[in-house]
Amino acid sequence: METHTGANNFQLTSFERVIELSRPWLLLGCFIVLAFCRLWWFAVPVALATVLAGFVQMHDSIHNALGLSKRANDFVLTMSALLLLKSGHALRVTHLRHHGQCLGDDDPEGEPAKWTLRQVFTDGPYHIFTLRFASLRIAPATRTVQLAETAITFLLLIGFTLIYFFTGSVIPLVYWGGVFVMSCLMPLWASYIPHKLASKSRTRLAAVKMAALWTPVISSFAFHHLHHVYPKVPTALLPKAAKELPEPDDDDDHYHPH
Repeated sequence: METHTGANNFQLTSFERVIELSRPWLLLGCFIVLAFCRLWWFAVPVALATVLAGFVQMHDSIHNALGLSKRANDFVLTMSALLLLKSGHALRVTHLRHHGQCLGDDDPEGEPAKWTLRQVFTDGPYHIFTLRFASLRIAPATRTVQLAETAITFLLLIGFTLIYFFTGSVIPLVYWGGVFVMSCLMPLWASYIPHKLASKSRTRLAAVKMAALWTPVISSFAFHHLHHVYPKVPTALLPKAAKELPEPDDDDDHYHPH
């Protein structure tokens, strides 16, 4: 829950909003061009970057932090999650539960933060599937849109496979592979690491310095603790918010795992 009214002052300008909305789609276009030219050493990293950029955009739309109307925000939520081959409305359910009951007994998204590192790698690949079922349990009223988005992801995967069989192009399958790898590691980079790092740790402070290189991605790690207190601040503006808003207590039991 947002605890400081000053956080409402951190809103994207029209130009910043265009950048935030277009970034993952421009990266996707770059991946397709690079892959078409068979420049795989460049294409694969760009595919992974596309997934991360889609994640950031989806995350900001979950918190209605992009300054869009409800209809436009829901559309962005759906489309950005499809870049991850996920249901945006399902992930919104579990993520908002995470904010409401952070690392509590009924916080399925935050569960990996309480695992051992070995569990993160052994159980992590199955975690995203458990979240699908958890979201249906937590918010049955959104079951229709969740299942519709899930169906679209299956259709995309079928389409990727058909493209390969009929054209021989592996471009969609390579992207699918990138999404699969990032999804398997999501418990590590989206839950375990952010919640294990103390706000004043050397690793996090180094990430703060690196945030200028690609603010939305690095900021999601560097200022994760801040985001839990000020969720309405867009990810791109977290570095600025960190300089102007009060820092959360590093000993907050609602943020760090017991």
